Amino acid sequence: MNRLNEALKFIEDVIRFSLENKVLLIRIRKIRNEFLKIKKDISLADIINSRQSSHDLGRAAKFDIQTKKTSEDLIIANLTRAKESARIIEEILKSINLKISNRMKEIRFQLYDLEKYIIGCLKKIFNPRINAVIDEKYLLAYRIKNMMDVLENNGVTMIQLRIKTLSDRKFYNYAVRIKKFLKKKEIKFIINNRLDIARASGADGVHLGQDDMPARMARRILGENYIIGVSAHNIDEANKAEKEGADYIGVGSIFRTKTKSDAHICGLSVLKSICKKITIPVVGIGGITNRNYRDVFRAGAAGIAVSSYLFEGDLLKNISLLTHRK
Repeated sequence: MNRLNEALKFIEDVIRFSLENKVLLIRIRKIRNEFLKIKKDISLADIINSRQSSHDLGRAAKFDIQTKKTSEDLIIANLTRAKESARIIEEILKSINLKISNRMKEIRFQLYDLEKYIIGCLKKIFNPRINAVIDEKYLLAYRIKNMMDVLENNGVTMIQLRIKTLSDRKFYNYAVRIKKFLKKKEIKFIINNRLDIARASGADGVHLGQDDMPARMARRILGENYIIGVSAHNIDEANKAEKEGADYIGVGSIFRTKTKSDAHICGLSVLKSICKKITIPVVGIGGITNRNYRDVFRAGAAGIAVSSYLFEGDLLKNISLLTHRK
């Protein structure tokens, strides 16, 4: 019972202070309140009097080991702990009070539902600060594993794969390989345009242009757990994307770029106006280098998307000039 109580409190605090999700907070508090009622109905004082914590084999410090778990790992671990504890209490109570046992069973199933929604929320948490856009012309210049090692260990927070001319099979194969070698869960993998490739490869989301499928339809197809980014060149396009359920807006091209020679230049002024009006994260893209990226952040952007600057030349050196990692 202590194990379940502690796990529920941990989960509640994560939902309240980290996820900041009001709907989930109501759910977990309802579960905790129901568990409190059950404790009152089973003579908790007698149980506490039977406690023998001084003889607990798990009390010694050496019983625990230091781990390198992420915040997501800790949340999932506590959800598992809560489900296991609820099942144990439910089974023990079957021979004592079947009615209360069934109430514990209901708590266990509520935890199953809660776990699904929490994992969905965790999947959509992303940091747009440094988005490395891998254009198809750079795929042959690097071994995928080496590229991923450099990107994920030197400050990149998102990786986007953009392929226009290769076959669907090659697109899919590259996406699968990138996903395979991307070890850090907090670094999100985004596919340009193709919802089918995103789902098939296990990517975290898609990025859509103005000529691609509308964000509202993409959301209907992919569901709530996928990240959806939308390109915008003006405030009207940005507003529309936000209303249709986009999670972030990509604004560009901010400067002239080698990647897209025909890109429309919207400049820092448009970026600044969009950042003031939009409530979701805004990412600047197009022609961004170590010489001008600070201007993009000063304009209000939450992140930058970089392609040619990173991959033309020394990848490690170029990215270090953006992230200041040695």
